[in-house]
Amino acid sequence: MKTILISSVLLLLSLCVNAQNERSVTIGKKEIIYSKVLNENRTIWVYTPNITSQNTSPDKRYPVLYLLDGGAHFYSTVGIIQQLSQANGNGVLPEMIVVAIENTNRLRDLVPSADFSKTNPFVSFLYSELIPHIDKNYNTAPYKMLVGHSLGGLTAIDILADFPQLFNACIAIDPSMWYDQEKYLHHTISQVAKLNMNGKRLFVGIANTMPGGIAISQLKNDKTDETQHIRSIFKLDEFVKHNNNGLLYAQNFYRAERHNTVPLLSTYDGLRFIFDYYFFDANEKDFTDPTAQIASKLKTHYAKVSKEMGYKNAAPEAFINYLAYDAMDKKLYNKAKALFELNIEWYPQSSKGYDAYADYFLTQKDTINSIANYQKALQIKSDSTIINKLNAVTAKKVPKVSTDYLQKYDGIYTLVGFQLDMALELRNGSLWAKVPGQADEEFQPISENVFTVKGKQGYTITFEMSEGKPKGFTSVQPNGTFKAVFKNK
Repeated sequence: MKTILISSVLLLLSLCVNAQNERSVTIGKKEIIYSKVLNENRTIWVYTPNITSQNTSPDKRYPVLYLLDGGAHFYSTVGIIQQLSQANGNGVLPEMIVVAIENTNRLRDLVPSADFSKTNPFVSFLYSELIPHIDKNYNTAPYKMLVGHSLGGLTAIDILADFPQLFNACIAIDPSMWYDQEKYLHHTISQVAKLNMNGKRLFVGIANTMPGGIAISQLKNDKTDETQHIRSIFKLDEFVKHNNNGLLYAQNFYRAERHNTVPLLSTYDGLRFIFDYYFFDANEKDFTDPTAQIASKLKTHYAKVSKEMGYKNAAPEAFINYLAYDAMDKKLYNKAKALFELNIEWYPQSSKGYDAYADYFLTQKDTINSIANYQKALQIKSDSTIINKLNAVTAKKVPKVSTDYLQKYDGIYTLVGFQLDMALELRNGSLWAKVPGQADEEFQPISENVFTVKGKQGYTITFEMSEGKPKGFTSVQPNGTFKAVFKNK
């Protein structure tokens, strides 16, 4: 029940913001950058959360997942991340940028240097060219991950051992630790044992590559070439499990998966392990409790997330606003106030937080603080919706309008992005909105061509007019911004 509650709230937020009405589906872009280190052009595939998000934030910064063998694993990896960070109201993972590196010479790039005193040029390309390029051109946070499969898994383990500062977490999928008679396995064991890896995370996915008739318990005593691949991975596993250097480690043996089928499940499980602290586990009481406890719980949870990831994290502003307005509609004013204040603390440069806080003060009949917060919001960003609210408060009365005045807004409107028709109709001298599947709402005028929803806070409907006739309207409300165009009378 508790999971359904929070998922329903987040799902509502994701659905109630402007929907895309494109005919094509895009999940990323290709970009070519020239590498001086490798003396060649390299193609990268980039996914950013705004491509699939219904609730974008231009200033938000995201952790970055770097993906080896990018052409093979980009689609599935993006699908997992989008599903667990956005779809259906999920917040199991943080939204993140995915940078997938397309291969040119795979064997050259994904086999570590034979001379341990020298750096593989591909690794130099990663830290001296690619990562700086991504940090310069995208909204990146300091948290970085590396995912590699097979030889890519070997590279991920090698980077963890020799360049532990590059990534906060690694997922090594069926890594080729057997390569060159386990030369790099032995090097990893000798290196990692000397390192302090407090806070870093490693997940290893292991496919079932054993020949028929051999059990895991027999691997240690088996010396055949057929089992060297899986034996070498379990040697790595045995070392990491008993190595006390602060590395947070998990592995999974996928008995039903082979070498080429294991990446999908390993990536899913690896990301769940890396971010096992991220999900905000709200319960039913959090939503029904009239006290401010949920605000405290959110603050404690995201303090932990921030500590784990090494930079400030906070719940989405729209989510907190939704909870706050919901509490205010239920007259749970202490709870609403604590949530509005939490949003201002977390997003001090957002005009939305002060705008919402001003709405709260209106319910308390505190016009002085209401006006002050509308003014703070306008200092951050000039917004006609907030200006109209401020003018309505300072006027101290709802304008009286005639039936003839309201008549011009009457008609059928189409909600942009949803291809859904709604009606505005006159009823007993008032203007009412009829939206399929929702209760009818009365539009109450607050200034010229500007309305609010009677009995609700945080709703401002502004009509765009042409020669005295409506072309459409924009509705700004707690769960997003909607646009509608006039269709007919």
